[in-house]
Amino acid sequence: MSSNRQKSFTATLGTRDTLLHFLNLLHAPRALVTYSFGSGGFFTGKRQQRDDSHFLGLRPEVPVNAKPRLLLYFRYTGSDYKLYIRTPGPYFGQCLSISDTGLVGAYPAAGATTFNLVDRRHNVLTLDNIKQDYPEIYIQAKGSGLLHKHKLHDSKYIYIGDRGGEPLLFNLIIQERNAPDLSIPNED
Repeated sequence: MSSNRQKSFTATLGTRDTLLHFLNLLHAPRALVTYSFGSGGFFTGKRQQRDDSHFLGLRPEVPVNAKPRLLLYFRYTGSDYKLYIRTPGPYFGQCLSISDTGLVGAYPAAGATTFNLVDRRHNVLTLDNIKQDYPEIYIQAKGSGLLHKHKLHDSKYIYIGDRGGEPLLFNLIIQERNAPDLSIPNED
């Protein structure tokens, strides 16, 4: 039986045809969404802005290799994976997690969502089952659905969400197997 470290790894995450990254990197410098409050079918009040830069998204009109891929540390927890961001920049050290609205974004590691890696036959995978360095997988938020493309009515961006929608097939490029946690580099 392998240890949690032996099931942990670093890999880049992407999709076959569409550039995947944080919205601020896809639509520099920030991903701002302007919206109005609604009441009874009418828009009321002053238009507001929210910053969606920290959410993961897709940008189909840009070549898939136009920017470096998202680098993650897949830390095995004993039952699933916590996905730590290793791409240099403002989200380094944070984790991918699910927002209250079901969108995947960068959040502090404490209390972060965990994920299962799932193959095409819907089998849950660990690194023990992944023999190649370029697997295609689905990702499932713990206690929720498979990740998919998601569109918000008030935004021009394409997000990654966990509720409903056709599952999105991701591809990994494994960089290091049996990878240590940065905070515990000498673990077994």
